[in-house]
Amino acid sequence: MSGADGVVEPGDGAASPERLQPPSIVDWGLTARRIRLVLTSLGVLVLVAWLAIGVFGAAGFDPRLLGELLGLALLVAFLAEVVVVGGAAVRGMLRAGERGDRLAGSDVSLLPPQLTRRRRG
Repeated sequence: MSGADGVVEPGDGAASPERLQPPSIVDWGLTARRIRLVLTSLGVLVLVAWLAIGVFGAAGFDPRLLGELLGLALLVAFLAEVVVVGGAAVRGMLRAGERGDRLAGSDVSLLPPQLTRRRRG
């Protein structure tokens, strides 16, 4: 029911904001967690490998080796992010197809709408 001042209270049958907007096509939180997990794992792996090679190897704790391992980890991180974000895009595409959304048209673009608007005079 509405209050005396005309304000609609929760439970009055009014649509909540969650009901008005459908769930997002891409789960950005899950994508961020996956990327964070990959980067953390790579960081730990680099440190453990550098420490293990430093303790058991003949060269000791060589900073040059740490740089090489970090470079390799950055390459692997780039490839992993391509896979994670690409997987999120494919899942989003499939979810949009299930919902009946169109992913082609004048309103869908890689550029933000501010850049694609034509000047109106």
